[in-house]
Amino acid sequence: MMRVFAVILLCLAIGALTSPAQNLAASALERARQEFKQGRLETALKALEDAEQGGEPTAPSLDLRGCILVEQEKLDDAVRAFAAANAKEASDSTRVHLANALLRQGKWDDARAAYQAATKETVNLVSNERLRFGVLMTFLGAKDDPGAQLALNAIRFPTESAAYYYAQAAWSFAHDAKRDAEKWIARAEEIHPANRTAWFARPLFDCGWLKKKPPLFYD
Repeated sequence: MMRVFAVILLCLAIGALTSPAQNLAASALERARQEFKQGRLETALKALEDAEQGGEPTAPSLDLRGCILVEQEKLDDAVRAFAAANAKEASDSTRVHLANALLRQGKWDDARAAYQAATKETVNLVSNERLRFGVLMTFLGAKDDPGAQLALNAIRFPTESAAYYYAQAAWSFAHDAKRDAEKWIARAEEIHPANRTAWFARPLFDCGWLKKKPPLFYD
């Protein structure tokens, strides 16, 4: 009994010692996320370094580092960071961020494979809609109309997110129907706040279809 009591005390003591460090790391990571959303990339990196100080990078810190690297146009480094995050602890965020980075690189087949694999791992409706939208963008990027049509048909109205409206807009932009595309986007913006449409708007911006860069997001 005394031995069990001693073990309990030891565990409590270790917890008391490590908890402040863990709290500081969590606080620094959250600060890094907020700085990233504001577009202050260097400040976000500094906060991220504070979060990782004294310990190995975690899946969330690697994922955020990848997002920062994407904005710095260091896409190869970003892909490596996302892959490392997935290796440590895969999540909806790490999977979709990896696929997004591959999409940004124009690696249509690799990005599509990543999106499709991720759909099998998520039970979250919004995440699933984002992934299906990503699949559509890979077909449009590859100028594969039959594949794009199938992907578009898979995003049926209504959707929980803005996926349906942005899917229609992406198809319209890709087929030189700019006015129709803008109507779809305007409708989406009437229904969904900017922080919920940014994820879908970003690939359209990267394609040159939207002139205004959407706000940075991290989720």
